[in-house]
Amino acid sequence: MTAPFAGKRVLDLSGFAPQRPHALAIAMAGKLAAQFGATVIRPLPPGGDSLAALPPLLPDGSSALARFLLAGRTGGDTGGAFDAAIGDAAAVMAADAALRVRISVFGPGEDPPMSELGLLALSGILAAVHPEGEAPHRLGGHQAAYAAGLAGFTAMAAGLRAGMRDIADISLFDTACWLNWKAAATVVLLGAAAAAKDKEGRGGWHTMRAKDGHVALVYMAKDWPPLRDLIGDPSLAEPRFATQRARGENMAALNAVMAPWFAARTRAEITAAAQAKRIPIGPVLSPRELLADRQHAARGFIGPEGTPRLPIRIDGAAPQWMETGHAA
Repeated sequence: MTAPFAGKRVLDLSGFAPQRPHALAIAMAGKLAAQFGATVIRPLPPGGDSLAALPPLLPDGSSALARFLLAGRTGGDTGGAFDAAIGDAAAVMAADAALRVRISVFGPGEDPPMSELGLLALSGILAAVHPEGEAPHRLGGHQAAYAAGLAGFTAMAAGLRAGMRDIADISLFDTACWLNWKAAATVVLLGAAAAAKDKEGRGGWHTMRAKDGHVALVYMAKDWPPLRDLIGDPSLAEPRFATQRARGENMAALNAVMAPWFAARTRAEITAAAQAKRIPIGPVLSPRELLADRQHAARGFIGPEGTPRLPIRIDGAAPQWMETGHAA
């Protein structure tokens, strides 16, 4: 089966983007284009590759991040016309391409210096992981940049399918706001105070220490009765824990009651007991454990060297054209 974009030439200009969020977003879009069968060419400036030294680093000193993002690229001939090009405004507008995907912070002409942390803060995402009275935590990974890369690839895919000559604009900020759409909608419709109360009312999604690591405790109001019964401490029936909001207001006391039950059991024991009652609790796995995870192995999602396989279908399987290889 022929890959969707086999025979298409795509110019990846991530090497020429001086801002890291832009470079990561462009590289993610290029990665997806390559895995959908396009020939993706990624030229580099004289100063070298800005992504080559980004952590996490492998034992040989090379970048695991670069290995993941840049798979399937070639440094081949940049001459001639391309079917599509993706880059920041300074680079992509000079490209000889029918379709040009332009990455910026706020939109065309509004591309100030911006870090990933700044994007997460401006979009309100950091508020979701802001401990009471403490500084917000920086999220791991590159959620804002990768999501913008997916948006860029989606625009590119639509244009390639339609054979369009056009310019598509992707805003890093708008994409981050979309990721946080529930909180943004609550603020717009009901105000910031309502958003704070909504967060408080979720009762505190967090990790709990287990006998052999940690588990992620995520539950809604409907999950509280089975969770309360699973732990079995009579004090959990007290009025201060009766509602989701009350549990949020008494989170420290609630955690103190629940902690011994989790600490006395392994992650596997906790997960099995929770699944039996349909409570959304799962283990926090180390990178080494992820490599041996049975579900990932069954889906073939992570290769033996630890690189995730993209794309995958909604059911977790690889598209048929990936299994048989890209047709020329």
